Parts: sequence; structure tokens; C-alpha cells
Amino acid sequence: MHRHTPLLLSAICLCLGAFQTSSAQEQYNLSYRFAKDKTYRVIDTIKVESNQEIMGRESNSTSTVVATTKIQPTEVADNGTTTLVSSIESLSMRFQNTQIDTTIVPRELVGQRTRLTVSKLGQTIKREVLDTVKLSGLAATTGQRELVRLHIYPGHPVKAGEKWTASRMDTSDAGGNYSVVGTTIDYTLVGKEKRHGRDQLRITFSGKLTLSGKGNTMGNDYVVEGSGKMTGTTFVNPQTGLSEADDSKTDMDLSVAVTGQQNLTIPTTQSIVTHRKLVVE
Repeated sequence: MHRHTPLLLSAICLCLGAFQTSSAQEQYNLSYRFAKDKTYRVIDTIKVESNQEIMGRESNSTSTVVATTKIQPTEVADNGTTTLVSSIESLSMRFQNTQIDTTIVPRELVGQRTRLTVSKLGQTIKREVLDTVKLSGLAATTGQRELVRLHIYPGHPVKAGEKWTASRMDTSDAGGNYSVVGTTIDYTLVGKEKRHGRDQLRITFSGKLTLSGKGNTMGNDYVVEGSGKMTGTTFVNPQTGLSEADDSKTDMDLSVAVTGQQNLTIPTTQSIVTHRKLVVE
């Protein structure tokens, strides 16, 4: 019996080698496949740790945002281009520092709709604000910028270990408050794994971002400039291309120059941790 052992081991190694080669060669043609008869809800929990220096004094604060965004596909073209109507269903913002601990629920933003047209690879083709609310300052640009953010796919098949890079520029102009966010992100398809009883693709990402903006808040003009780095992991359903869970961390260095009743330059550092999950109905 022992004389057959080398032969058996050779057969096992050949089988394992064939399996590994087959697994390694499995490719995925990533694209978004929304269904018009489905309703999608994105649940975000965002925690922002901020450090500012104002007139020589250091100030630390923590902000926590919890938001649920409803996404309804209204058109899906043959080429995969999709029109989505998104609206915030619930939103709360908690702000904490050494002096206050308060929670704000900006009800004027709830139900406000944005129409977004995206390609099958996740690029934004067109954005339209369907409902407008009067906000001021940085809140205006935040309110007008949809919470729907899609990762950008490469446009060709990829297999485990392969990488691609995607860049985008996102501009917002709301009531004279203007901002531009640029990102360049490197993606890596790590591989396929089981999560919650079904196959998902683990994709890691890291990249750089820039932020610039200007506007007016409380009678004061402001200009903001900044840059940062982000890292994260997303888990994608290979059948639909949709990210079912997403965790990321962004570190930012900002400078806010305020002119008006007082002239101030406020250096700011931020650490932003975001947890996102998708619910499909």
C-alpha cells in the first residue's frame, strides 16, 4: 500500500494545482446592474474627529452623522446607463466638544430628491437637484451633494490580484457656495469570499483627494483648501456589481480662510471613518 503513496500524492498535487489555476484565472467583468423593480437603501454611519486652531487656541470636536438614503432606479438603458432618483429618508448629526453635546436633525433635507445618471462603470454622467432648500455656507454644498457614491470599475475583466485606477472631479455650486472635490483611487481585486452565505468580491482601495471651495456663511466670506488620503475595503455582489458593505478611513488637512467682521485662517485636521451598508427590497 505504501508503494502507491507517491502516486497518490502526485495525483492530489495535480488536482490542487489544476484547482488553483482555475480559481486564479476566474475573471470578473464588473458593472452596475440596477433593477427598476427594486428599491435600494444606503445606510451610512460617519464619524469625524476634528482638530482646529482658532486664534492660537486648539479646539477638538467629534461629529457623528447617521443617514439613510433611498435610491430608486427610474431608467435602465440597454448599454447599462442608469437614472437614479435618490432622497434622504433620515438624517441626524451629533456634534460634541468640551462645551456642548448636541444632536441636529435637519428635517429640511429629508425627502429632497436628486436625479443622478450614471454609466454602467459608475461614472457620473449628469446630476440634477429636483428639490431645493435654502441653506447657507458649507451646509449648502453638503445638502446639494448627493450621498450616492459609486466606485468606478475598470471597463475590462479583472481577476484576483489585479489593480486599476480611477479619477473623478465632483463639483457643487449651491447658492454661491462652490466646492470641488477631486479623487484618484487605486483599486485591487483581492478575491472572492463567502459573506452572509453568498459570494462577494473583496476589493481594497486607497488614494488621494483634494478639496477647494469658497462661499459665504453668516455674513463672512470663506475659502477652503485641503488634501488628504483614504483607504478602505468594499464587498461587491458579483452578479449586480453593487457594493453591499463598505468601510473607509480618510485623513484630511484643511485650511479655512475667513474674511469679514474678523479675518481668520483656521488650520484643521480631520479623521473620517465611514461605515456603509446596502439594503435591497
